[in-house]
Order: sequence, then C-alpha cells, then structure tokens
Amino acid sequence: MQKRVFLIIVLVLLCSAIAAYAANEPKYILYTQRIRDSPQTIEPEAESLVRSSFYALDPIIVSIPRWLGNSSTIEHSTVVAAKLDQETCNVITVDLEGITNESDIIESVGNLIVLFNRQFDVSLEQLSLVGFAEGAHLAGGVGEKVKTDLGQQLTKITALDPTAANGELLQHKLSTQDAKFVEVIHTNSGGAGTWEELGHVDYYPNGGDSQPGCDITTGIANACSHERALHLLNEMWSPSNGFVSARCGSVLTLSAENCRWSSLRMGHADVSTSASGIYFLETHSSTPYSRGAYYIGFL
Repeated sequence: MQKRVFLIIVLVLLCSAIAAYAANEPKYILYTQRIRDSPQTIEPEAESLVRSSFYALDPIIVSIPRWLGNSSTIEHSTVVAAKLDQETCNVITVDLEGITNESDIIESVGNLIVLFNRQFDVSLEQLSLVGFAEGAHLAGGVGEKVKTDLGQQLTKITALDPTAANGELLQHKLSTQDAKFVEVIHTNSGGAGTWEELGHVDYYPNGGDSQPGCDITTGIANACSHERALHLLNEMWSPSNGFVSARCGSVLTLSAENCRWSSLRMGHADVSTSASGIYFLETHSSTPYSRGAYYIGFL
C-alpha cells in the first residue's frame, strides 16, 4: 500500500514538473496560404511539423512579438497578412504569453530553427526573423544562438521599432552580428522605441519619433507611432514599394533638406545590396503610406 502511494506521489510530481516546463515554453502557430484562416498549432519537433501543413521548400518567416505578446497581438496578424499577400511561404508566430525568461525564449526559438536546418534540410537562406519592440532584441538573441549552434548566420532580421535595451528586461541587444543583414525601422524613437542605430540599415520614417495621423495625446500618440512600423509592412514587402529613402549623416540630421536622395527603398535592401547607414523618408498618414521621392532634396 505504501509503495503504491509513493508511486502515485512520484507520478503527480512528474506530471507537475512536465506541466511547469511546458508552461515556460513558447507556443508556435503555423500559417500558410492554404490554412490562412485555420492556422495550426505546432510543436517544435519533427513529428509535429510532418503532420502539419509546413512545407520545407517554401520560405519561412518567424514572427516574434513584444514582451509577453500572445498569438492575438497585432504584430502577428500584420506580419501574416503582409507576407501571405505577397508570396507562398510558411509564417510561424511565437506566442510568449506568460513567458518571462529571455533565455528560455531564445533557446526554444533557436532550437526550432536548428531543427528546420538539421531535420528538414532547410537552408538558412530561406529563413528570416521579424521582431517587434522587445521581439527585435529576442530575434537578435536567436540569431546569435543559431550562429553558435550551426556555425552559420541567419540571412535577415527585420526589427520593427525596437525598444531600448537597457539590460533590465533583456540582456541581449540586437546588433549587426546577429544576421548577415539586419534592417531596423524606427517609428517611435524616444517613446516606446529607441533612437539607437542597431542594424546595417536603420530607417527613420518621418524623422523616426512620431508619425503623421497619430493623436497628439502622448500615450495614444506613442502607441500609434510605435505600431505604425507594423502598418508599413505590407507596402515594404510589395514589389511596388514606393518608400524611396534619403541617406543621412546621423540621427541629428533627419530631414529631407539634410539627407541625400538614394534609390534604396525601405524594406527592399538585403545582404546582396551592400546597403548601410541611416535613412530618412516621409509617409502619408494612412494607406497607401508611400510618398515616393517628391520631398527628397538633392544635396
């Protein structure tokens, strides 16, 4: 009888430990054009991916949300819509609800990417990460882990209005070491986002701090400007991208008058373009956001 009770206690403790471990793991949702309206929850393991609609020959985009962002956050729905409108691909969103350990997040997402490479022969050229707010720095941490584990770099990270990384919440700060090409879009610098140059290319639409059409009330304006980076995605990833940008000497000279017009369009640069530096552009207050080069000065 005592032995039986002991075994029951052991099983209860084991189940509790497994449940606690699972609770500290991010959840993953798969979207493709075929299952766009009925996405699938997947586990970061080969068997789960084989049973799903995941197709290893298509590009893979992993979307990492703000701190504690869940599967319903606007960043995920925006990334899914913008990507699936443009191409056939796998979009995997990361649900971080209840996950408060940076290392656990980076470990889990990094292991998923390593799994793609080792078990499904997915080239890192097919993979890109998109991170919003704190998710931009988490994406950088994943890039660092992938490089350590595979000896290769991710091809691209797109950072959407990253927050300031002051070491209090996150230890890893996004940098150009985290992928072959890191692009950063700053839309609420000094508010929810940071002014700091973090990528190979840093774009500052409308000067990078506040966005046209956003309410003048500080809190609302910051949230609106912060999330504007998301709303620019669809046009950024479109073949008809009209976000012509001007290269600037520093964040102190972000204006049409002080920056030099270029052929670079925000969101179209990659490792093959050898683009680098700080860029300014102006947008409309609503869609379509792009204005072309009308206000860019030739200096």
